[in-house]
Amino acid sequence: MTVQLDLEFTQIKNLVDRLPKKEKQALARYLDDQTLFDEMRRVQRELKDAPITMEEITAEVKAVRKARAARARGN
Repeated sequence: MTVQLDLEFTQIKNLVDRLPKKEKQALARYLDDQTLFDEMRRVQRELKDAPITMEEITAEVKAVRKARAARARGN
């Protein structure tokens, strides 16, 4: 049986507010993974032929990790 719900963003936020902390954290990790995957594909397309150094890659990885850690602390 398949059920489809049409929910507005505020309704989804209200549902998430009711989740226990561990489930919110799991949902946050899931969403981070989803958006990170999409962002990586976009960057790969844009930089397909652009040269990039290991230092630039390392700097970008550090920046992404820092941003994800900041978001995790904010939850």
